[in-house]
Amino acid sequence: MYYYTAERVAGRVVKRYVGGAVAGLAARMAAVGRDKRVADRESARAAREAAEALDSAVAELDEVAGLLARAALVAAGYHQHRRGEWRKRRDRAEEAD
Repeated sequence: MYYYTAERVAGRVVKRYVGGAVAGLAARMAAVGRDKRVADRESARAAREAAEALDSAVAELDEVAGLLARAALVAAGYHQHRRGEWRKRRDRAEEAD
C-alpha cells in the first residue's frame, strides 16, 4: 500500500509519499478531513441562505414601514423639502395674519 498527499508550501505544490502500515491510516485521516470540510461548507451554505431569507423579509418590512411613515407625515400636513427633511406645510391664510 502507498498513499500520496499534496499540499502547498510557499506557493508550490509538494507531494509527500506515505508508505507501509501508515498509508491506510493516512488515507482514512484524509477522508475524515474531506468529509469535515464538506460538512462545514454545507452548514455555511445553509446559514447564508437563512440570512438571505431574513434579509429579504426585513427589506420588505422596511419598505412597508417607510410607506406608512410617509403616509402619516403627509396626512399630518408635512411635505418633503427638496427630497430631504420633512417640514410642516404652511397655510397661506396663516401667512396673511
